[in-house]
Amino acid sequence: LRLPPYKVPLILVMATQAKTTLISLVGKPGSGKGTYGALLASRYRNLTFLSVGDVLRDSAKRNETLRRVLTSGKLVDDTIVNEAVIESLQEENLQQLKAQHSIDSDAKIFNDGGEHIILDGFPRTDAQTKLLSKWPSSLEPALAIYFDVPDDIVITKLLGRRKCTICGGNFNINGVEQDGWDMPPLLPKNGCKEKCDWDIHWEKRDDDTTDIIKERMQVFRQETEPVLESWSDSNRLVTFVPYKGVKEMDRLAGVLENCFHKHSLT
Repeated sequence: LRLPPYKVPLILVMATQAKTTLISLVGKPGSGKGTYGALLASRYRNLTFLSVGDVLRDSAKRNETLRRVLTSGKLVDDTIVNEAVIESLQEENLQQLKAQHSIDSDAKIFNDGGEHIILDGFPRTDAQTKLLSKWPSSLEPALAIYFDVPDDIVITKLLGRRKCTICGGNFNINGVEQDGWDMPPLLPKNGCKEKCDWDIHWEKRDDDTTDIIKERMQVFRQETEPVLESWSDSNRLVTFVPYKGVKEMDRLAGVLENCFHKHSLT
């Protein structure tokens, strides 16, 4: 699936009356959705980031069946995912999320000052999209941003992902420099570097293996690409190509602000 380059969606009627706007991030495994989502949320005081993958992995600590599904590279049952997302969007859970994420000292107010939530990884199947139709209109995604990254690059980045068991930081030891892509390793600037032993405290996710990554890529093509086409057909999709990784954050923030300002999305 090759989608057209970035253009501002023409109409996002559903969002104009919403009290809380949901912005969905979509992309192949390893395309950087979680990193970009967290960095966007740190820039704006009224943007909250919710990683559906993190929610499910947390639940899997108490559910062996769910853990096996996640480590296999397959998708979790759509109803389970839907319920987990709705629960996470409850006010008390959102407040906990806000408390967990760091906000830049110079963070500003996004759009009109209303509440906005960035959803990483939902909806990613046609069934999940249909479940959204049963949500309150105030919780329906107004916009989807698709991070378009080639397969070989996301595989390299996935194999380099690490999480520190001491500070909780997410890092990437692999860099990419090819065909116009310039994505250096994502390493700690301070804090973790002094306190943690990278060889001991940095761990890979169970599903970041070559075989499971290939399975997840196939699942993406089968399950998520049709959802992208649906969003594109309804003019609710923005395609973003992050050639320089996190160095593209200013451009990404500008694209997002442009969409909302031009169409008065709230």
